[in-house]
Amino acid sequence: MQALMDKLRAQRIAVTPQRLAVLASLQSRRDHPTAEQIYQEVRRQLPAISFNTVYKTLEVFYRKGLVIKVNPLHEVARYDGETCRHAHLICRGCHHIIDLDWEPAEGLPFSPQDLKGFQVENQSLTLWGVCPQCQQKTPKEA
Repeated sequence: MQALMDKLRAQRIAVTPQRLAVLASLQSRRDHPTAEQIYQEVRRQLPAISFNTVYKTLEVFYRKGLVIKVNPLHEVARYDGETCRHAHLICRGCHHIIDLDWEPAEGLPFSPQDLKGFQVENQSLTLWGVCPQCQQKTPKEA
């Protein structure tokens, strides 16, 4: 728990039981949950917590770089507590998200003119496709 408190303090985020519970939930998962899934898990521990508190907390964490927000297709946002450099594989069929080890190359494959004055702060890689389970489904099941 001390490590979680240190993470929050390092980002100048006030430490509250609600924020600790949300961060602990995300750090313990590898399934890229939605805000609703985090809310359902956290409210077992903190029954009075509201969905709005969980959602706003996740957005603060996202803005401060404590979580990654993944938006698969037109589904709701999913959150990833693993912030080390990695890519995402997203299935177009079942929307399952899989982490993939990936380290971006040094520098960008674009010239300063290509970037049109845009200051790049971060790189991410998302690969879309169909997972092995969805590939096995018949057209009726898909």
